[in-house]
Amino acid sequence: MNLTLTDLHNLTTAFSMNTELIDWRRFMLSAAQPWPVPSVTQLLKTLHNFMSVDVAGSGFVTLEYYKQVGLWFNGSEDLSITKDCTEHLPFDRLGNLLEFFFSLFADSGRVPALLNYSEMLLYFASHSDPSEGVYRALSVATRTYIHRKEASLVCETFPYTNTEEDENELLNYRGEGVVSLATLLKVFRDGGSRDEDNHRFSSLETEGSYDKHFIKIYKELGNEDLTPLPVELLLKHPFIQELIKKYQGYKLHDIKFFLQRAEQAQSTDEKTTCKDSDV
Repeated sequence: MNLTLTDLHNLTTAFSMNTELIDWRRFMLSAAQPWPVPSVTQLLKTLHNFMSVDVAGSGFVTLEYYKQVGLWFNGSEDLSITKDCTEHLPFDRLGNLLEFFFSLFADSGRVPALLNYSEMLLYFASHSDPSEGVYRALSVATRTYIHRKEASLVCETFPYTNTEEDENELLNYRGEGVVSLATLLKVFRDGGSRDEDNHRFSSLETEGSYDKHFIKIYKELGNEDLTPLPVELLLKHPFIQELIKKYQGYKLHDIKFFLQRAEQAQSTDEKTTCKDSDV
């Protein structure tokens, strides 16, 4: 299909986060769909598994350790070769995705290549409901389950989606839930929503930084020395509440759905043009 300039603009806008540059990792992650969307429990379990092999606490793992830990899904382990070896094996898509995700997020400039597993899991915290994605990202960043009290709105349906939580597993990840200023800045990266041009976050999004505003909030909540705050206390602040509603950084876009809508719009335009020409 042929995409119009409007289609291309809408597509690039979704991945640019108010800058002139596209976050190519977010784009490739969306383009690689379908893949199993993890639950918060699965994200936290994977994070702790990586931490268990990262004995130095560097925050990085090599390909060897990445394969050893794996993600919340595996390749098609039940593939077997037929006796006469004449039949082709089915394509192991999930197994290839595992390797692709390492190459997508690893720093290939190092020898051996190293993967920042926390940063990778923040990308996988993305959700069809961007506000839900923020809570998932906060859970990954604080290494503890942060519950969203209001019901989550699922905007789209993704294949392989499995976001139901195991209550028994969640007990392993309930904790104090404190968040440092550095962690908060890591979660809210690269600005926020660009749905509206004239709202209280406009200037922030242009600058792509929340440093001054977050520092002000920490001091307002009694932390003059900027020590970590309880997440529950931070989430009650009006600025943070509104920011979570506006922030689009953890929106999981369905490119296939976007292209289908563009194709339908073009088909409608063509039919309208044909009717006009008949008249």
